[in-house]
Amino acid sequence: MLRYFFASFILITCAVVALAGFRGQHSGLPPIEIFPDMKHQPKYQAQHSSNFFADGRAARKPVDGTIPLGYTLAGRYLQVGAKNGPLKPQGFSNLPDYYNTGKLGDSYGDGFPLEVSAQLIDRGEERFNINCAICHGRTGYGNGIVQKIGNWATVANLQDERIRVMPDGQIFSTITNGKNTMGAYGPQIAVEDRWAIVAYLRALQRSQNGKLADLTETQQKELEQEKK
Repeated sequence: MLRYFFASFILITCAVVALAGFRGQHSGLPPIEIFPDMKHQPKYQAQHSSNFFADGRAARKPVDGTIPLGYTLAGRYLQVGAKNGPLKPQGFSNLPDYYNTGKLGDSYGDGFPLEVSAQLIDRGEERFNINCAICHGRTGYGNGIVQKIGNWATVANLQDERIRVMPDGQIFSTITNGKNTMGAYGPQIAVEDRWAIVAYLRALQRSQNGKLADLTETQQKELEQEKK
């Protein structure tokens, strides 16, 4: 029985190879497709008409508020609230400089290409809690709600020494382009907001790894008073 099985298997394999188009020469006939190619999927080609939409066009206009890559968000500013005032226009860019990529040539840079202020860190906290805390947790230990539900081993602990010594530009690039199971946030978080998140993360890491000796004498006394 085993012999007949192998004989049948070989015959079927030869038939499949023959039908798959391995004819040994060029042919003007359309190939036989056992599995339909993706080019035959139901879709509209560019500039084609459509009977489905009232205006007869298959291509649709971008939704209101769509911002092409490389443009600034008109009327939107990096700010925490009206009392703080605007810092600078927000935008998305595909320029190759450090400000937009986090890289200096082929290497990741370190440092911030914009002024780090209380406003920037406050903005970073807001954006972090909206976009990052769901996986990494509000304190950055990788214990967000997604991690608690799915127990993903790939969620990074942002308080880990590896992340603490990582260049600022590399963290910015990771936010922009994603890594492993983390998707890219570049298309949905403005450049300034990405740097704001990095600034807040540095403050968050500092808060979890600071020492009493890092504070001035006045600050230490104030802390002691708060404990009492």
